[in-house]
Amino acid sequence: MAQQWQDIDDSELNIQSQYLTELQDQKTELLQKVQILKTDLQDWRTKLESQVKTYKTEIGDLRSALTHEVDELRSEFSELKAALKHQIEVMSSVQAATAAASPQHAAMPQLVGPS
Repeated sequence: MAQQWQDIDDSELNIQSQYLTELQDQKTELLQKVQILKTDLQDWRTKLESQVKTYKTEIGDLRSALTHEVDELRSEFSELKAALKHQIEVMSSVQAATAAASPQHAAMPQLVGPS
């Protein structure tokens, strides 16, 4: 075994040492790049989570506003429906009273209200 070490000259050891040094340098450089990428990924995730939170808040606000407007429209529609129903009832009453007061109008068709 001692003979094997004697066969390897200093230049071969020097070359192998340089190669190992280069590999160590490359390893260090790659580890630094991986760490930078990890940091960039974490920053990206943080920004993305922030954007998602903002968008969820905006969507919630829009949903609430839309629900409020729909409720207002339903209320207005109900009021309009009630007013129209009342107007039809009044018109029917007036027509019935007019028909009863003057027999010549009895042949006119009656207004029919909604069922």
